[in-house]
Amino acid sequence: MSVQVRRSGSRVLVMRLVDWDAEDSTAFEPVLDALDLLTPYVEVLEPGVVAVPLRRGAGDEAAFCEALIDTVSGLVDQDCLTGVADGLFAAVLAAYEGRIIPAGRDAAFLSRRDIRDLQATGLVDAETCETLRHLGISTLGAFRDLPGQAVAERFGAPVRRAQLLAAGQLARPLVPRPAAPELTVAETPETPYATVEQAVFAARPLAERLLALLDERNLACTRVTITARTGSGMERRRIWQLDPAIGAAELARRVRWQLEGWLSSSAASDQVDENAHAITVLELAPGGLIGLVVAGRGLWGDKGARDVKAEAALRHAQSRFGPDAVQIAAATDGRDLDERYGTAAWEVEHAPPPPSGPWPGALPDPLPSLIGTDDHVAVLDAAGAPVQALARGDLSAAPALIALGGKKVPVVAWAGPWPVSERWWSPAVRRYARLQVELADGRAALLVCEGGQWKAVGWYD
Repeated sequence: MSVQVRRSGSRVLVMRLVDWDAEDSTAFEPVLDALDLLTPYVEVLEPGVVAVPLRRGAGDEAAFCEALIDTVSGLVDQDCLTGVADGLFAAVLAAYEGRIIPAGRDAAFLSRRDIRDLQATGLVDAETCETLRHLGISTLGAFRDLPGQAVAERFGAPVRRAQLLAAGQLARPLVPRPAAPELTVAETPETPYATVEQAVFAARPLAERLLALLDERNLACTRVTITARTGSGMERRRIWQLDPAIGAAELARRVRWQLEGWLSSSAASDQVDENAHAITVLELAPGGLIGLVVAGRGLWGDKGARDVKAEAALRHAQSRFGPDAVQIAAATDGRDLDERYGTAAWEVEHAPPPPSGPWPGALPDPLPSLIGTDDHVAVLDAAGAPVQALARGDLSAAPALIALGGKKVPVVAWAGPWPVSERWWSPAVRRYARLQVELADGRAALLVCEGGQWKAVGWYD
């Protein structure tokens, strides 16, 4: 029995071994060989879990699941569960329960799942799931209904991608697309790799070459095809799913798992010529290419190669010019706008400390998004007379118009004033008043009156 593969109109079957030792990568290879008897394409999600594409209408899905379970059990004596759904994420969760989700029902199935199932995406950790639960978001359906922009701003791009998965979106076909030749890296050793140790020694630099090549093009991959060619002319190939933010060490670990399975199974065979199974070419080809921003790298989450290079350059500058030579923006304590932001020495291990607490008399959040404009304005009442900030903390009249840039814009709402008296005990005494206004043209401004003159010191979005 076989399954034909197409790029569209397909469903996904996920098989999960019930009692599987994740550290025993060698024992997983016979399981994959057993699956090859049923389907021409298997994608490894992790040791013990694989995905298989199923064409819609190709036959009885339940019958195929039974055949797969019987084949694995009969050949390698392993119990497994299967799950079928339209998308990969729903199929992964269905495999925990051995369920077949009817076509078009992924969203309904996912909506009732517990919020902790987000961890199955590989994009969300347990702490984030608990945070969502404390916020009253206990199911994937409730998480799916949150505003996407708010999720991205609060938790970052990876969690936003997980939200799209929870909504049944971001589905990708399991059928691999061949990578461009220039993105494939290969190693051809002078002496073929006959042992696991020899092959594993080459895995790390090969993984580093691949990720460096992708980083140069601002790309990340969601799959990698590991190919090994042997002295006898045999070619073995396996596809692994990856976290787009994977590092070279973790990618090399995937390669090691695969090589251990191939070489160990070859060593256990009855072949007389051991060199026939030695690896003459080891190749890595990326698949499922996406941009670094889409992958959540460079802006959120794990560091990519470019982040590591940037940090190395900053460390080099610090070593040459001193630890205080490299400055970054930092939030600071203060009452006025220009006191709320400052700089701090950049350090990789220690981020600038946050403000210690609310500063007496400080502006409440949210702060203006545009500051430092110092636009001179005139605040006028309904009769067109100037409005003054009085010493006792009042205004001489209600503000009705703002004169700015030769135009008069009506004021639709205002708050304040808030008088400030700083360093009253010294010659450097400073007194001013702050006023917030909403204008008829949709803008909102923070105004300051000092020495009888009004200025717009910040503008709100």
